[in-house]
Amino acid sequence: MAKKIQVIVETGKDMFACFMVGAHDGLTGLHGDGKTARKAISNFYECYEEEKQFCQTEDKETPELEFEFIFDIGAFFSYYLINVSAFAEYAGMNASLLRQYACGLKSPTKATIDKIRAAVDNYRKDIAAGLLIDRPVPQYI
Repeated sequence: MAKKIQVIVETGKDMFACFMVGAHDGLTGLHGDGKTARKAISNFYECYEEEKQFCQTEDKETPELEFEFIFDIGAFFSYYLINVSAFAEYAGMNASLLRQYACGLKSPTKATIDKIRAAVDNYRKDIAAGLLIDRPVPQYI
């Protein structure tokens, strides 16, 4: 059974980075970076595969790991390709301020993070409940 490990994905200057929280079974240096959150995560998986190959050459056992990615605000919007301004309107927030949080220029308070989390949860519920029509709408002249 794979051990579940938390990985932080964060926004940096001109790039994204991800890294494991703590050391696990001797694996301490797993990290990834890239121009997008998705590329950073992909690079993280490449690092993990390289570590597994190295352990095989050293006759060491590599633990099977399952990763749970935790995003900062900028990485979240990068990974899920959500328009920050549109989301700010949905959440009833100042779009300019949310963009500053997303690019790392300002740090949100805990209350703001809670407000963003609540809006994400509501957004998820709205999407899950959304129904698309299964045929074109008749055009009336």
